[in-house]
Amino acid sequence: MINVKEPNSIYLEDTSSEHAVLLLHSFTGTVRDVKLLATKLNKAGFTCYVPSYKGHGLMLESLMAYDATDWWQDALDGYHFLQEKGYSNISVCGISLGGILSLKLAEEKKIDSIVVMSTPFSKDDAGLIGRLEYYGTRMGNLVGLSHEAIQQQIEKIDDYAQGLDKFKALVDQAMANLNDISAPIAIKYGEQDEDAYETSANYIYRQIAHKDKEIQGYATCKHLMTYGEGHLEVEQDIIAFFEDYT
Repeated sequence: MINVKEPNSIYLEDTSSEHAVLLLHSFTGTVRDVKLLATKLNKAGFTCYVPSYKGHGLMLESLMAYDATDWWQDALDGYHFLQEKGYSNISVCGISLGGILSLKLAEEKKIDSIVVMSTPFSKDDAGLIGRLEYYGTRMGNLVGLSHEAIQQQIEKIDDYAQGLDKFKALVDQAMANLNDISAPIAIKYGEQDEDAYETSANYIYRQIAHKDKEIQGYATCKHLMTYGEGHLEVEQDIIAFFEDYT
């Protein structure tokens, strides 16, 4: 059986830059979600930091040892890491769960600009359980677990009710305080993603009180907008957006 180890966070520094970008990955994803974007931003002159959420990239049982409270702390720690490195101009960019965490950071901290992608305005148990089941199966197959062993992992999702509740509460809190966001914001969604994410993008856009906001759908993008078809356009637009506020 293949052993897996927790992915390392990514830090790409541009010593000539005064502008840092905190990049936040998705639920059940890893830093690889945004590694390509981090590289492109760094080449464009930005310092980038991508924290790895606790438990992500490990087996399902290990991931479920943590919850949204821990992942929010990972995002906070990432913000403080960039502050400690001397950056006062900090932008944040996140996809899916990373988008939720980005919104919450912009509601509570000094953020200069923000980009969110494929960000849900609500979550239910069924959707979260489906993500965990898919993750558990994928990781089990990756390391060579038997079908029975994979099923044993997935059955433990039944014990994760409190974790599901914390995740939903995090989303609800972020959505309840959208009018606290004062930073310029770009909201992006893939038109090949589930329709709910376009609905979510429009909801977030409407709830932002200030006028320095934009929303854009990408015709060929799926949920993970930073990879696959359309990702080059997404990268270019994000770089241009952050350059406008450097």
